[in-house]
Amino acid sequence: MQEHTRLFNIAIVEDEPVLRDELAFQLSQFGHTVETFASAGQFYRHLAVNRVAVAILDIGLPDEDGLSICRHLRTHDKQMGIIFVTARSQRQDRLQGLEEGADAYLVKPVDLDELILTLNRLRDRFDGASGAPTTHGDSTVANWQLKLDTASLIAPNGSRTALTLNELQLMRLLHTRAPQPCTPMELGLAMGMLPDEFDKHRIEVVISRLRTKITRTTGMNIPIRAHRGQGYSLSDDSRAEDRT
Repeated sequence: MQEHTRLFNIAIVEDEPVLRDELAFQLSQFGHTVETFASAGQFYRHLAVNRVAVAILDIGLPDEDGLSICRHLRTHDKQMGIIFVTARSQRQDRLQGLEEGADAYLVKPVDLDELILTLNRLRDRFDGASGAPTTHGDSTVANWQLKLDTASLIAPNGSRTALTLNELQLMRLLHTRAPQPCTPMELGLAMGMLPDEFDKHRIEVVISRLRTKITRTTGMNIPIRAHRGQGYSLSDDSRAEDRT
């Protein structure tokens, strides 16, 4: 599998030294550049002067929990890959981590093959080389413009909404397919879900929160339509909206 691995500059934020060092060693064997940190403070100091492509975060840290770090990262860097590696295995913990903006949520003891596949999947998305349809530039549907370089959505009235990486990938697919619907599975794959971890409820939550977020920041309702038994579409008719 090593020959298929794409390389990243990775930061591991983990307060357990044995696990931290072992994970760093394993990832470095695949050619990744890895820096390790025992606390959020150490990581932030490094991040102030260094570029990080992927952050691997524990949740239980001594100074700031991983969920808070994830929120901070998403505010300042829409493109960074974020992977939780944590002992918290409850479904609600996992959903919360993903809804905060993480690209993956892995439970300790982490399966190295699964982690490597997750890293490859991130690179495929960044490169636009995944199986999901992609666009190679900005796109506009019903006067809603998706800006890939700034990870933002511009409403017909000119107001802007910043998007997380998951939201950006979801909106990219909806723009590409408009006005045809995308199935929940297609949207999940676009956001980086593996087929065996697909959760339709999570898609519903992401879309519901995205609608609310866009309305709050723009004062307008984006025409994302729900199609019973089919999925969701971005309507090319700005007057259309079907919230279900």
